[in-house]
Amino acid sequence: MNRPALGVFFILWCSYAFFWHARDWNSASRLMLTYAIVDRGTIRIDGLEAQTGDKAVYRNHSYTDKVPGYSLLGVVPYFLAKSALGLPAHPLGAKGFAFWPADYWITLFTSGLLTAITGSILVVLSRDLGCGPRRAATIGLAYGLATPAYAYATLAYGHQAAAACLIGAFALLMRPPNARDRWVVGFAGLLAAYASVVEIQVGPVSAILGFYILTQVIAGRRSPASLIAFALGAAVPTLVLLVYNAVAFDSPFRMGYFFLTTKRFAEVHSKANPLGLASPAWERIDDLLIGAARGLFWYAPSTLLMIPGLVALCVLRRFAVAIVSAATVLAVIVVNLSYPEWTGGWTTGPRLLVPMLPFAMLPVAGLLAIGGRSATWIASILAMLGAVVILLFQGVGARVPDPQPVPPGVIDRLASPLDRAVWPIWCGERTPEWLFGRRFTRSLISIGWPDAVASLPPNRQWMQFVPLVGFQAVTIGLLLAFTRPRQIKLRKSTDSRSLIVESPPPARPDPG
Repeated sequence: MNRPALGVFFILWCSYAFFWHARDWNSASRLMLTYAIVDRGTIRIDGLEAQTGDKAVYRNHSYTDKVPGYSLLGVVPYFLAKSALGLPAHPLGAKGFAFWPADYWITLFTSGLLTAITGSILVVLSRDLGCGPRRAATIGLAYGLATPAYAYATLAYGHQAAAACLIGAFALLMRPPNARDRWVVGFAGLLAAYASVVEIQVGPVSAILGFYILTQVIAGRRSPASLIAFALGAAVPTLVLLVYNAVAFDSPFRMGYFFLTTKRFAEVHSKANPLGLASPAWERIDDLLIGAARGLFWYAPSTLLMIPGLVALCVLRRFAVAIVSAATVLAVIVVNLSYPEWTGGWTTGPRLLVPMLPFAMLPVAGLLAIGGRSATWIASILAMLGAVVILLFQGVGARVPDPQPVPPGVIDRLASPLDRAVWPIWCGERTPEWLFGRRFTRSLISIGWPDAVASLPPNRQWMQFVPLVGFQAVTIGLLLAFTRPRQIKLRKSTDSRSLIVESPPPARPDPG
């Protein structure tokens, strides 16, 4: 892997390691299945069910209501952490609680690790699209630190694992065929399908990737055997899901969503409609993209460059990248608009759009590849704004509740959470009831020096995050300083008359 990609990986993963957020129903539901598998060798969460309201009950036994992909990813990290650190098994019969040491290690080595890898993949793909090394690093860092991906890299949700699988599959399919092509394509199929085993609602994106390789075969860029390899790879995680469903619910075609115990969600999901989808509510599009509570452009300002970025990809003749990116973004948005619980509950930004974010950053990379210094400065400023916003939410636990109805004349603080709820917390105002524990989330500083942090007045407790920001500033500066830009030239690719990058020894420094 090249130097910018390795540097981005290091910066992102270390940043994610700084936070230890409280568990909630969503994360606990997945974690309990991991604990049940490793501690007791079962997929039933009996004895752990008090930790979450996101559960299913079938034949008097409790299960997670989620598909099992994320929980299965957590098995190896939990087993290794438990063995190496002597962690105790999760207690049975306990009432719900916010923190458990194994939660941190599982989250860091699943959501955190996979998000850092995704940032590195974006660096590599940005180089392929024509970005210089510094601009490519900017794309990876903007994704990992200046979008809601930052928040969900530190939570035991499935969004980041699904995103990593999808962008990883696409990156593999973009590679020119070689002697090991069938294995590469087979692994891409496995990743594409496993994303749906982590989060079933990204199934349309898995299908888009399937259509992408089909077009490659039709165009003669890959052999028909590649399509078979992709299908065989995709069959593996699909079989895992079907077997899990059969063991848990006596049928491969039953899911945890069929047997929900929480009334609010049981009213949305059913056997006839396990995903709870309805006709798209197009009137929500403003709230989903520009609304202060959940709007994508508020929480990921870099994505404002998607549209000009798609034009840039067409100028570069990277039509396949443009089409797959646009189709993925559109598919995820339509699914979100079709879901009655579209706000995502307690979230940072538009939680259900998070799996599409790597694909939203690819057009931005195309724009930086041809846009020169002006585009780079604009993208950098937007990324810095996004990084500030997400850090403010990270500091208070990475999740704020949905806006709630309030009496006439009362300000709904959660309708504009950044300025009315999150910023006042940082300024030392009264701590709201919805916070998990203290004013700020647990961090390496508050865990290592709890008395020092507790002794700070409320309007100074934000100082515990100064070491993190300092680390990021220094390491990003070093990465940019020691990443030698190279003059690039473009040559034709095997992918739809596209252009890809060669990097000969530089004749002069490239500012990107």
